[in-house]
Amino acid sequence: MGFQVHSPTGEEKIIDLCDNEEQMKKTTVLQLKQIIKKTFMTGMYIGHDNLQLIFGGKNLEEGALLVSHNIKHMSTIQTAIQLPGGV
Repeated sequence: MGFQVHSPTGEEKIIDLCDNEEQMKKTTVLQLKQIIKKTFMTGMYIGHDNLQLIFGGKNLEEGALLVSHNIKHMSTIQTAIQLPGGV
């Protein structure tokens, strides 16, 4: 089960996260964040709190399951980096 991910730099990749629908039902936003960090941001220190995942115009909460946001196979996930000191 994969997702299309758009990085803050405009790079796009398809990320495979799990093998079947049952695994997808148990996958959290935090687990997806960890995979995205490994894929796009190797060598950069960006804390989990600073990486925001966006789907359907809404920020995804780390503890939530992907299915609770109606995220399905090949959904498009946007990423943004929240910088300290922002308003």
